[in-house]
Amino acid sequence: MTKFTLFATAIFLLFLNACQYPVGSSALTDPQKFLVIDAVLTQNYGKVRVSNSLTDVNALGGYFSAPPPPFTTTYILDSHGNRVDFSPDGTADSSFHGVVGETYQLFVQIDGKNYESNPETMRICPEIDSIRPIFSRESFRDPNDVNYDGFDVYSFFQDSPGAENYYQWDWIHYARAIACDRKYNQAEGKDVLYPCDPLDCWTISYNPAVVVQSDKLRDGQPIAQKIVRVPFIRPPYKYYLRLEQRAITPSVFAYLQSIETQTQHVGTLFDVPAQTKFSPNIHNVDDPAEQILGVLNVFSYRYQIIYVDRKQKINGAEARLITDGTPFVADPFAKAPCTENQYRTQKKPEKWED
Repeated sequence: MTKFTLFATAIFLLFLNACQYPVGSSALTDPQKFLVIDAVLTQNYGKVRVSNSLTDVNALGGYFSAPPPPFTTTYILDSHGNRVDFSPDGTADSSFHGVVGETYQLFVQIDGKNYESNPETMRICPEIDSIRPIFSRESFRDPNDVNYDGFDVYSFFQDSPGAENYYQWDWIHYARAIACDRKYNQAEGKDVLYPCDPLDCWTISYNPAVVVQSDKLRDGQPIAQKIVRVPFIRPPYKYYLRLEQRAITPSVFAYLQSIETQTQHVGTLFDVPAQTKFSPNIHNVDDPAEQILGVLNVFSYRYQIIYVDRKQKINGAEARLITDGTPFVADPFAKAPCTENQYRTQKKPEKWED
């Protein structure tokens, strides 16, 4: 890979975060704070995140790293009374293995207050038959729009017959991070890019939209669902996607669908304040009127990893080189640490290909 390609890639990654999914910031008009209880139970892991401050919620709806409230206990019980305790800091516990058909209930104790969820039963998720990126031109867009030419990525699967089923899709995108910092150099009159240390470093992007569907009127039939649109731009030529298909519960489906109806750009399960939807299945035992952010999401899932080939030849279309146009220089002696966090990692993504 040439030096130009490396730094063009870095510029692109910095640019993409700003332009691909534009989301306006939300400013609270009321300093009121809400308890956040966000729990996920799957067949491969479980996690519970508890926070007592709304300031932990960012413009995309996710939360920054903040300690849980003091004296917090979180645990779940299954239908047989078996108890599993979780750390309230949101760390995924891979020793937990949920069972399809089993029912789970969440309990949280904070400074003498007791919170619990409604019982939620884990449903079976059908296998993904295939994931396919399909090229299309969205002629309703301005030709200069980054998504004018792109690939709509679909999941194809067979719905399980004889029951009402509810599905959710999610994705994660990894890209090699060439620059881990960027600063303006007044003497040069240009930005300086700082290569990552170590060089094996990846940026992480998450799905900012709610994607759900039910099998209403389509029981037992093949279903195709669009998950994400990948722009036909470069770099990089190979666009990594980890796509996840989930079988969710009716209450969580209704909750997410109400968010999807209002806005397609929410960060996680919260968008404060205008589109706020308070928890549909977690409540304060002693004060049911308390409004809580978050949800207990119990689901089984399937996933696939694909690469969208943006080097391929498309009749009448060509991948565009995208940079932000900012002049930059390379400082061969300057480096910036690849700090492990929600948006950057030194861990090589599964099935990664350079």
